[in-house]
Amino acid sequence: MYTIPIEFFQSPVSHKPLTLKSENILVDEDGNEFKKNAEFGFWNFIPSQRAPIYNETQWNSFKQLIDNFVISYNKHPEVNVSYAERQDAFDFGDFCKYYGNVLDIGCGPHKTPSYIKFRKNPDATYYGIDVLEGEHPKDLNFAQAMGEHLPFKDNTFDVTISGTSLLHFVDIKQGILEGLRVVKPDGYFCIWLGVKSKDAPKPKESPEWYSKLETPEGAENPFHYKRWTSEEFENIFKEVGAKLIEKEVHKIDEWRENVFFKLKK
Repeated sequence: MYTIPIEFFQSPVSHKPLTLKSENILVDEDGNEFKKNAEFGFWNFIPSQRAPIYNETQWNSFKQLIDNFVISYNKHPEVNVSYAERQDAFDFGDFCKYYGNVLDIGCGPHKTPSYIKFRKNPDATYYGIDVLEGEHPKDLNFAQAMGEHLPFKDNTFDVTISGTSLLHFVDIKQGILEGLRVVKPDGYFCIWLGVKSKDAPKPKESPEWYSKLETPEGAENPFHYKRWTSEEFENIFKEVGAKLIEKEVHKIDEWRENVFFKLKK
């Protein structure tokens, strides 16, 4: 069902080569095993133990965020950017200018994120990873994985993208480095950052299911580990050695804006 070449992969934990232990199990030199989903045929690269870059508190917070995402997608899917025909999704798809092999880091639980579905280049080939299993079959080649631990070799993709997903990462620098690591030297990494002022008014009413969600330790709210400003994000790019080659700002209202960044190694 999903046709990601085995030669694209490497261990997301050790970054060492993977070999087929059996038809449905990949293993690295350290003995880390990764299994293929028996029902839908995608590989699951979520570390079975705590991810190496997380401490115990961060790992527990990550798992709580995932549980919250599942509830949100089940209860209120239309607010997710990968779901519906939305102008902001169209704008991001236009900004990315897809070509070649495209990897969506955090493609969401739906069959195709809207910024690809409605802005698809038919000559490109689309791949996606997400920590959520989501709906299947998807309309892109899918693997279950973490953005901070991509299961792909260096320089595999022509374009990598992240549509609002980086706000959910515990280690934002590692997420950016991974997005750049797997893109080719002449390719680029597109990021959609949703910026919201801390002064923005809170909704007058929240759904009952939302009010019951717990905010994980260290996180800013039940869904986002940290909300970044555009300026903070650009400073992170400098810290990790990324080159900012293009930026677009789309104003929503006096408190919110969407900012698109295009990075190269």
